[in-house]
Amino acid sequence: MHNTDPAASHLPNVDNIDGLMNLLSACVLVILGNVLDFRTYRAPTQEENQKANKSQQILIDHDFNTIPFNERLAICYSHGVALHLINWVRRFCLVTSPEGENVLDLPSLFFVQMAQTLIKYKEGATISGLELQANCTLDMLTRQIENVVKIDSHFSSLWSKRHSLPSDSLTLANQNKYSVKWQSDIQLEWSNEGIFNYCICYAITNILSLVFFENGVTEFDERFFNTQKNRQHLELQIIPQLTKYASYSHPSKRTKIG
Repeated sequence: MHNTDPAASHLPNVDNIDGLMNLLSACVLVILGNVLDFRTYRAPTQEENQKANKSQQILIDHDFNTIPFNERLAICYSHGVALHLINWVRRFCLVTSPEGENVLDLPSLFFVQMAQTLIKYKEGATISGLELQANCTLDMLTRQIENVVKIDSHFSSLWSKRHSLPSDSLTLANQNKYSVKWQSDIQLEWSNEGIFNYCICYAITNILSLVFFENGVTEFDERFFNTQKNRQHLELQIIPQLTKYASYSHPSKRTKIG
């Protein structure tokens, strides 16, 4: 997008650290969407702000919650888009710390700091007796965060070293003292125009959409989708049998008795 485009003013300026951190903050917020959504911690039959009973807890443990199926698909796709942007930053962005050192993988450092800080905040709230959300316990929050961490190998690798990172703030310390420099990005140039160019772009868009979705599926999402698929398969087998049984079980109204 060119700088003269009216929409450019609505996008973060990633040529400076503030704009880059705004972009990374948006990506982290998307990836942690399930973690921060209270519906993640509530079973489909559970009322808001009420403790789960035994049956409801089983559903929650298997990640069956109040987030609609279609929205869950959209969340997986959004995860993939956010990860794509993060990988773009990793590949082309050079970040220098206030000490003049190259910062390796700033997106992962920032993500792990955010995730660990959320756990620390929850630990503090639990110790203080501030259970502001009845359905979200420390164990459930940690379980959801660790599930999302596995979505990216860089996140997973750094997560084992998280205790050496800051965990008392949701912001980057001394952020204004960092500098940003971008390497040359590879721009695709098309020699042809017209319908051929349109078809190529359309095909790439469809392929990327599938890639984004697949890359954004977490372990819990995969388990949920497989369970849904198995349930639908079972219903397709059982319902015809039930229909057949029902037709034999009820005599016709016209049947004369006696």
